Amino acid sequence: MKTAKLILCVIIACALCMFWSCKKEEPYGQIQGIVTNASTNEPIQGVNISLSPTGLSAVTGSDGRYEFNDLEAGQYTVQAMKSGFESNTKRITIVGGKIASGDMMLTRMTNGFRLNVEYLDFGTNFSQLQFKIINNNETQPMNWEIVESMNWLTANPSTGNLEGSQETTVTVEIDRSQIDQSTSAFLTVRSGNQTVVLPINVTVPGSTSSPQLQLSETSLDFGISANSLTFYVMNGGPSNTSLNWFCSNVAVDWLVLNPTSGTTSGGGSTEVIASIDRTKINGMVTTSVTVSGAGNTSTITFTASSEGSGSAILQLSDGALDFGDEETSKTFQVKNVGSNGTTLDWTIAALSVDWLTLTPMSGSTNAGGSTQVTAVIDRNKITSHVSTTVTVNGTNNSANLSVSADYKNTGVVVDDGLFCYFDFDDEEVVDWQGNYIGINSGTTTSTDTPSGEGKSRQFNGNSLLFIEDNIVPSGSSYTINLWFKTETNAQYLLGTDVLYLDWPCYSLNLTESSCINYIADSPIYPTTTNNPISNYLDNQWHMLTISVVNNGNLAMIYLDGVLFESTQSYGNNGWSWGSNVTMTFIGSAVNNNHAGKFNGKLDNFRSYNRSLSALEVQSLYQAKQ
Repeated sequence: MKTAKLILCVIIACALCMFWSCKKEEPYGQIQGIVTNASTNEPIQGVNISLSPTGLSAVTGSDGRYEFNDLEAGQYTVQAMKSGFESNTKRITIVGGKIASGDMMLTRMTNGFRLNVEYLDFGTNFSQLQFKIINNNETQPMNWEIVESMNWLTANPSTGNLEGSQETTVTVEIDRSQIDQSTSAFLTVRSGNQTVVLPINVTVPGSTSSPQLQLSETSLDFGISANSLTFYVMNGGPSNTSLNWFCSNVAVDWLVLNPTSGTTSGGGSTEVIASIDRTKINGMVTTSVTVSGAGNTSTITFTASSEGSGSAILQLSDGALDFGDEETSKTFQVKNVGSNGTTLDWTIAALSVDWLTLTPMSGSTNAGGSTQVTAVIDRNKITSHVSTTVTVNGTNNSANLSVSADYKNTGVVVDDGLFCYFDFDDEEVVDWQGNYIGINSGTTTSTDTPSGEGKSRQFNGNSLLFIEDNIVPSGSSYTINLWFKTETNAQYLLGTDVLYLDWPCYSLNLTESSCINYIADSPIYPTTTNNPISNYLDNQWHMLTISVVNNGNLAMIYLDGVLFESTQSYGNNGWSWGSNVTMTFIGSAVNNNHAGKFNGKLDNFRSYNRSLSALEVQSLYQAKQ
């Protein structure tokens, strides 16, 4: 019995010794931190974090957090950098088995300038977007200028000056008539010695001949001796295409690329020389550069080592995953491009969004190998364009993956506040509730419609529809919405009046000068757009929306669901003649002898007793009903 007790005590003692021995030998520690604004104490997203002497890097998420794992005990320096802020460094001591705080504050720069956006994406519909230039200096004025890279791209204003702490808005407009394929460009904003490149992306729907951005390499390893390496930017599109491309700003001081932008013809390639300064390299370092063009991006990773270093190196197969508006699952590869015999232990940092799932979230990958990660999105949780940055942390370095998805608006017909609606699907013209009946004078039905279903109404330049009532609601806010398609020989485009209510009450027309003109209350003060609409007079279906707000003093004019122009409305205190109106003409003006009758097709006329929001207008356009 005593012998058994003695043996049990010995076993327990040995186990305790082994436990404390293991605990003492724990060699690795961690850094976890959050980067905040020194003035507001709010977390800062998108801060580039570098860790010396390891060469590791990370980017803060929407909560401002970052982390470095599996660090050997010792002294490290963390540097935080973000455009518009002064960089900050912090010395941190790592103790095995402990988590060190890497919390840091960044101070908004008091010199130079910053932009309020990182890029402009015009998508498939937008022709005009805006950004702001902000003077960081509280007391010193600054002069600035913008250089445009393409003739279809215009910035207004393109030069100016700002007093201390002031900001200005720049409107960027693209001429889609000069763009027949999806493409990219950039604006260069300069002030003194500071230069900021603003990427521009434009998508052309259904373009059959578009440039295709390709890189000859996804990674370049300078090893311990090479000082210069080469890769090629290639255009995989047809020979008649041109690829306008540019490189993102290099985030490290040891790497230089030349050139950083260019134009490459279809089937051709442009050489880019990558050079490194080895006096600024200690141990193993790595960084990634994104090349943008034709609305797409590709990422290339650069790695270099000083003599005596050999480690596992993390690399991702993709720099970005774009799910578009339909896909729900994609994959990418986590690669180990490090020295032979190394093993890469990697972990994906906690995700900051609930619509994205990644599987697996961690793993081990041998040198030369790769591990597939599946990305799945939940479209039920997406109500607009979304994007996030995924950080993958490896044994010696980190890499970022941009994930984005578009919300597919299937189109919803807006019924709230609907006053009158003609769908024109029947020979008899009756509105949806049977309140208004149209008397036909020469118009016919057509199977040519915006949606390809139902029918529209054909006007021949000598025809009209007459309603013995007012179909435009009176009041301080209202909306007119209709689809139009002009014929090639339409002398007056859409006629002098597409919709006319007994003069001098209300009229809406497209003029001979290719502008939108409408009158509320008084024909002496017509509201006319400053911008021409020639691009919409192409014998294709387009949706026109006039949304009047601000007690009738401001008209928001939309074309194809996108704000075309906002202009002063002269219908004081709203559309006030509505109760006195006794007749409405669709496709003509006040009488059958008017010379400005419409020549073309109309469909889906709607009027609302309120102003529709931009989202509601877009929804109507998507519905095509």
